[in-house]
Amino acid sequence: MLSCVSGKEHKGICCILISLVIDLLLPHGQAPTQVLRAVWALLDFLYSAQLRSHTTDTLHCLKDSLSHFHENKVVFTDLGIWQHFNFPKIHSLLYYGSSITLFGTMDNYNTEQTEHLHIDFTKAAYRATNHKDKLPQMTTWLGRLEKVQQHVELVMSHWELGQQCGASVQPTGSPRPTTRSLKMAQHLSIKVVSFDDLHRLYGAIQFQGALGAFIAHVNYPGISGNALTACAINTLIPFHSVPVFHKVKFVSGDAELAEIVDTMHVWPEQKDC
Repeated sequence: MLSCVSGKEHKGICCILISLVIDLLLPHGQAPTQVLRAVWALLDFLYSAQLRSHTTDTLHCLKDSLSHFHENKVVFTDLGIWQHFNFPKIHSLLYYGSSITLFGTMDNYNTEQTEHLHIDFTKAAYRATNHKDKLPQMTTWLGRLEKVQQHVELVMSHWELGQQCGASVQPTGSPRPTTRSLKMAQHLSIKVVSFDDLHRLYGAIQFQGALGAFIAHVNYPGISGNALTACAINTLIPFHSVPVFHKVKFVSGDAELAEIVDTMHVWPEQKDC
């Protein structure tokens, strides 16, 4: 079996294939006539499909070559070479003629679409699994992906219908919360973190400046612009550390049992072996 055959190697194999089949030795002294017809018909189909221009006659020849192949392909199953021909590449040959009629000659095509489908439906689905008992997990992942895509199409179709009818329907966009309240944890994640650690471990390089601006804004509510910046610079912060929460939740409304609409997570920098 050959794998990863390049286009140049494939063309080279096609050039010598007929000469190999002509003198092929079959079991019980059978003549390779039917094998030769099947291979000949498939090669005729292959070379006809590669023509840079097509007419009605060439498309008829394409169809006839495929018919001759299907008439003689049974010899491969009789010899036990192949069990069946129920696989996509053989089935796709039926649509070559109609595709050429609709979209032009075969040199206008590439494999980009099928490669992207392979990435979306196989590689991405495999990465989403834990690499054990993969097929059910991949199937579930693909099913959920299709449902999300169908939901998006449904939402967009309703929006387009509303636009056509003149209704004031807005497309679904980024969240625009009206009222959100903080819901803090009962216990601190870390009781004391210095300003230097906030800068070095958490990446909060502008924390002191933002804290100074907040204090200045609280002390002088009406101030803004350059005056606020000057007050923030001159604000004296009498402490050099603060407590830290690693998780902050935002809820809709002020009630304790209100729905959580967003969550913010923060972790300090960590290094391991």
